[in-house]
Amino acid sequence: MYPCSNPELVAAAAEGGGLAIMQPVSLTYVHGWDLREGIRYMRTLTDKPIGFNALIEKGSKKYFEKMNGWIDIALEEGIRFFVTSLGKPDWVCEKVHAYGGVVYHDVTNRKWAEKGKECGVDGLICVNDRAGGHLG
Repeated sequence: MYPCSNPELVAAAAEGGGLAIMQPVSLTYVHGWDLREGIRYMRTLTDKPIGFNALIEKGSKKYFEKMNGWIDIALEEGIRFFVTSLGKPDWVCEKVHAYGGVVYHDVTNRKWAEKGKECGVDGLICVNDRAGGHLG
């Protein structure tokens, strides 16, 4: 997803029948899009669903506030599938579920799977601890 998640790639994945997930850091910082405008541009390229990848770690207050705002924008723009990692997804579940959306959480072991389940995630993405994905 990072750094190659540009609007054209996400739209092509969606058009091809894939579960197309956009990565906001990639879209904004690497490819230079304003998040809302990038999502709207993707919508001109595909009418298929797209998802949102949220790295929800709280190590940086500035980053956390930015991600929180990005999630709000994604919801306002009609995105209803979210993938979370690197944090406790309870607050994301609360926001997304209020819009009728779905949250899957990246996990590398049973501990993180159980924590995700306790937070209300709708599904788990089980990745190896050596994979490119980020753990619970």
